[in-house]
Amino acid sequence: MAKWNTRLRKAREDMELSLSQAVKLLYECNKINLSKSHLAKIERAETDCTVTKFRGLCDIYSVDPKWVLDLKEL
Repeated sequence: MAKWNTRLRKAREDMELSLSQAVKLLYECNKINLSKSHLAKIERAETDCTVTKFRGLCDIYSVDPKWVLDLKEL
């Protein structure tokens, strides 16, 4: 089972976005400031991610947060 941070990175890579492109898109679409080094740390599970940033990233990657978190339907 993949960790949530690995799934988030996979979603970015599937869209063929660099870290720089992802943070630029995050700001353009959701007005959320995030540095590429912080995003890299999130993807490596070296730092936490706020709910707002997590939702914004799921939004720009067009992925369901439930998939990223590997949540099963009850």
